[in-house]
Amino acid sequence: RHSEQNFFSLVEQNYGTRPQALQGGAKDKTEINDWVSQQTGAKVQSILTKALPRSPGVTAITASYFKGKWVTRFGSSGALAQFQIDGAPSVQVPMMQQDNYPIKIGIDSDLSCTIAELPLQDGLSMYLFLPDAVTSNMTAVEDALTAEFVQDLSMTMLPAQVSLSLPSLRLAYSTELLPLLPDLGRSSTAISSQPVKLNTAAHKAVLETAPEGLQYAPDAAYPTALTYHVDRPFLFLIRDQSTGALLFIGRITNPKLLRVRV
Repeated sequence: RHSEQNFFSLVEQNYGTRPQALQGGAKDKTEINDWVSQQTGAKVQSILTKALPRSPGVTAITASYFKGKWVTRFGSSGALAQFQIDGAPSVQVPMMQQDNYPIKIGIDSDLSCTIAELPLQDGLSMYLFLPDAVTSNMTAVEDALTAEFVQDLSMTMLPAQVSLSLPSLRLAYSTELLPLLPDLGRSSTAISSQPVKLNTAAHKAVLETAPEGLQYAPDAAYPTALTYHVDRPFLFLIRDQSTGALLFIGRITNPKLLRVRV
């Protein structure tokens, strides 16, 4: 009983919610999905797709919703433009576009990509990693994306004003985290000496961008000649600039396939 209370207290302290006792079955699945929808303003729904088991166990649910709010707004949005696909015909996708957009830019010749940092509100930034070639194989770039690498990268990037175009994004990702625990050094999912274990660890994330921002891009007599057109497969990440934490990392190979039910 003492270990159970310690567990409840730790969960409440670290996650701001207290575990609830459920019976399992379809009713509990509906209750959990409704709770997640309420907590995220209906932005994340249907995190559980099947009924909970009735055997003793713990179900861990995590959900996150992020809407990127730019510091500098985009002047136009929704116009269709070509997006190149690796090994397939190009597709037309809605784009956000703005001339004279202030960013930081850098080139990594080892990873064969051009990187842009776009400031977001609340001390966040979006980093875009645009390969030189049209390819969906970005494993080398993905493997390099550690907090330390991005911190070092941020110190070398230079300010610039560019003609920027970026696909409008709305994407959702869900997964079962339980199989990943051994990779994190957790060899057991037991939480007490009793026959109770972690049965499910479901996670769902929803991310979207919109053209709105705090300020307009600076006026200029002529648009800048420097361009940064995100018109082929790319990687992105959302970073907390004060702590260096990488909040989201994603790979976009075909924006047309991102219109998913959340």
